[in-house]
Amino acid sequence: MGMPLRQNLRIGAYVMNQKLHRREKFALVLELEPLYQCNLACAGCGKIQQPDDILARRLSVQDCLDAVEECGAPVVSIAGGEPLVHREIDQIVAALVKRKKFVFLCTNALLMERKLDRFTPSPYFSWMVHIDGLRERHDESVCRDGVFDKAVAAIREAKRRGFRVSTNTTFFGQDDATTVRNVLDYLNDDLKVDIMQISPGYAYERAPDQEHFLGVERTRAIFREAFADGRR
Repeated sequence: MGMPLRQNLRIGAYVMNQKLHRREKFALVLELEPLYQCNLACAGCGKIQQPDDILARRLSVQDCLDAVEECGAPVVSIAGGEPLVHREIDQIVAALVKRKKFVFLCTNALLMERKLDRFTPSPYFSWMVHIDGLRERHDESVCRDGVFDKAVAAIREAKRRGFRVSTNTTFFGQDDATTVRNVLDYLNDDLKVDIMQISPGYAYERAPDQEHFLGVERTRAIFREAFADGRR
């Protein structure tokens, strides 16, 4: 499944408005990071290596709204860290949805099922769950056993309750075209998620594992082979 018609129309109208005002550069998506703290310690992530005083910082609800209003983008991707660690994350999401921003809440899903009651299904809101491969590969990527199963359970429950659920999958040097195909087929055919995002791992300088980031040529080769059959 792709983006809903409502979202396509809103973004299209926004782009046309920018063009009419002869603005050559404008934001489509705001990446909002209300905190850096996370409840996982993934080897390929450098954010949680920040000093304790930075990890303890939080943007307030008003800080987040001010940033969104200043940016003006129609889409807001809330990342981190782990946003569900933020005590006011449900208030942030509710305020943005009220303003008819299209909100994607990125999460590793460890806290998701427990906190579903604090959120309301809306065409303006989607969970964005990190799924970095099938069970063994995902748990290896996040450096903790059992995370894949918790994420899948949370996705199924959120779908049952009527939420839109998307996924974000990061690929590293251990992956190849087969692992890319396998995880995307599972997400589409078994979990039936709404949108699947994929990307190579970003080379964080602070990340403990510096050996498995994909270079440009390797990334192109893997994705070219993965999508060569024309189905995807």
